[in-house]
Amino acid sequence: MTENARTRIRTLVESDRFNNIVFGAILASSIAIGFETYEWGPRGDTFLERIDGLFLTIFVLEILLRVYAMGFDFFRDPWCVFDFLVVGIALIPARDFFAVFRVFRVLRAFRLVSRIPELKLVAESLIFSVRGLSAVATLLFVVTYVFAVLSTVLFQSGSPEYFGSLGRSLFSLFQVMTLESWSNGIVRELIESEGWWVAIYFVMFIFMTTFTFLNMFVAIFTNTVVALEADSEEGMNTELRRLQAKMDALLEHLRVEFREEE
Repeated sequence: MTENARTRIRTLVESDRFNNIVFGAILASSIAIGFETYEWGPRGDTFLERIDGLFLTIFVLEILLRVYAMGFDFFRDPWCVFDFLVVGIALIPARDFFAVFRVFRVLRAFRLVSRIPELKLVAESLIFSVRGLSAVATLLFVVTYVFAVLSTVLFQSGSPEYFGSLGRSLFSLFQVMTLESWSNGIVRELIESEGWWVAIYFVMFIFMTTFTFLNMFVAIFTNTVVALEADSEEGMNTELRRLQAKMDALLEHLRVEFREEE
């Protein structure tokens, strides 16, 4: 009886209707948390707290149902563990020392990632891209550091506001790399005081960073997304082939039994 109940509950938690209800609750909870950032007065704040408690109760029941239905398989699924931790953090009482944890309730909005396949693909791609992105980021930092040292030596006297120290140079070059007011705000003044060669210097830096390394970030992430999609399709095709083979074997077995009966 217990096994039958677990099977029925697992069917329930895996159904589209149940997941749609959870998705709607997550979305509504995220909106309600946003409303709590405004001043609504005592009655309004009390109403929002009750709404928040209602949604939290729904999420706790959802987690309990999934744990009961899936058993230890629940904790083998990274996305289920993620949901468990987010809901667990929301259960911490927001009083005294733990009042700071009240703001972490907004993490429940991240549960939308685990409920939308497209967002799950993007998140997984980001995780699997960390190694490649870290390598590119390290090389980007080395290039920026070299240019920061050169810029501090070359432009310290001409533009102390932007290149008066190594730290200022690093921040200014980051601004140039993001193309935020780099021409009118930084480079044109240096061209007037130092000469035309400054333009070549910063254009070289932009080509080496913005047009090269930042595009490498996009390329690595895109390749990871494509690879994960291909793996997912391959896994689905493999499962379909396995099911087809089982169906063929079953049909062949039925044919043999039918011929023997004749």
